[in-house]
Amino acid sequence: MHRFLIRIFFACLIAQNIQAQESVSDTTSVLGIVARLNQIEPGKGRVRIVQDEVVASRIGTPAVTHTGEDASISDYVELSGWRIQVFAGNNQRISKNEAFRKEADIKMNFSNWDTYVTYTAPFWRLRIGDFQTYQDAREAMMLLRRRFPSYGKEMSIVRDKIRIRTQIEK
Repeated sequence: MHRFLIRIFFACLIAQNIQAQESVSDTTSVLGIVARLNQIEPGKGRVRIVQDEVVASRIGTPAVTHTGEDASISDYVELSGWRIQVFAGNNQRISKNEAFRKEADIKMNFSNWDTYVTYTAPFWRLRIGDFQTYQDAREAMMLLRRRFPSYGKEMSIVRDKIRIRTQIEK
């Protein structure tokens, strides 16, 4: 008797698992995910999504990233590379202001390099440049050290995700 009840229990579990894995791809493609979730079905839970119609219309469509009337538009590709870390501080009272002050000094002299001030608790960091090779980052750091000798001891080259600008023709 005990084995019989265990077998019935497992049979019910398997039947429930098979029912849960029904394919809904046909109805999802017709209705859209938001409409499908908002549908009321007997015996099932209810989900209510409140959102702007523009958002609902964009779900499931390819993203449009380029608009405007320019002949070529700048876009960025993110990949692994190198940056120069000029500052890192964890004193909450002064580190943020110091990072932005150093950023302004460097931008004034090296406006062609992108600067990145970030906060990752508890550190404020200032990183400069998007260098694909370590050698490029090293040469740039030597220029920075010559121009800003007081920042030199803090500077180091760090591995980071960098942004490379690409030109896209319309």
